[in-house]
Amino acid sequence: MPLPDPKPITLQSRIPNDAAGKDLLTFLCQRFRYHTRERWQQEIDDGRIALDDTPATGSEVLRRGMRLSYEKEHREPRVATDFRVLHQDDALLTVAKPSHLPMHADGPFIRNTLISMLREQHGDDLHLAHRLDRETSGICVVARTKDALKAMHEQFQNGLVRKVYVAVVHGHLSEPVTCDRPIGHKANATVQIRRSAADDALNPKSACTRFEPIQHGGTTAPKTLVRCMPETGRTHQIRVHLEHLGHAIVGDKLYGHPDDHYLDFVARMKAGASVFEDTADAPNRQLLHAHQIYLRHPTTETEACFEAPIPEEFDRWLLS
Repeated sequence: MPLPDPKPITLQSRIPNDAAGKDLLTFLCQRFRYHTRERWQQEIDDGRIALDDTPATGSEVLRRGMRLSYEKEHREPRVATDFRVLHQDDALLTVAKPSHLPMHADGPFIRNTLISMLREQHGDDLHLAHRLDRETSGICVVARTKDALKAMHEQFQNGLVRKVYVAVVHGHLSEPVTCDRPIGHKANATVQIRRSAADDALNPKSACTRFEPIQHGGTTAPKTLVRCMPETGRTHQIRVHLEHLGHAIVGDKLYGHPDDHYLDFVARMKAGASVFEDTADAPNRQLLHAHQIYLRHPTTETEACFEAPIPEEFDRWLLS
């Protein structure tokens, strides 16, 4: 499948304190290492870079707060686009997000994000009330006003929002279990984003997740469809607690595997492999789905539950 066509985009930022006194070319090479020094000089010579709206030469001595602009041809990775708006009113949108769709701009993703696509369809005054990982599918709440966003943030901060996920996990989980192991950064990990619930986790914070088996399956190896109910909101909490219990999520590329497994995946993606391809024994995404969210509506103040249907692939991989 051919790569998507590049599109022009202007990236802007302010010169930070620690760059004051440096020349522009040196700063670009140190701060944005995806181009060589020669390539950055070529971008400057082509008139793609400006400081305070003036075309740059590369030799400018930087001052804190100067406005840096970079006009580039940007090619974003392909993403899933089959999101569905399930509910909308004057305060909220609720959306069923597919896997392989980032919620907001991050790394190479700028336009190909859920919030960007929603704003194209429903106007610019939309704000994410919370986040899901790119590979996690499910229900998302989007505020349509600043007041609704503030009300939702207060509910999340005060623990008043209840979320229910479902996951297909390895192994046979026979009965409900609660994992209240603190979560911190994994000690001696090569992958910096990896978290851990082990005794030697770094800077651990309290965490609690309740798990309930729903259905069992598996022909070559046992699997379980599990209901997951986090009572706290730590990074990767459900995935980390399931790994700690010995029931890592099917399709998870990080948890339940050594670091090299994840690094190999990243290398394949950078080499041009597609994230949309299953392998013979694993799906192309972690089988974690935000199924339900319970909250108080920010304007009517009534209790509400919004739900995104469980993807069909969960049943297929559970029974495989």
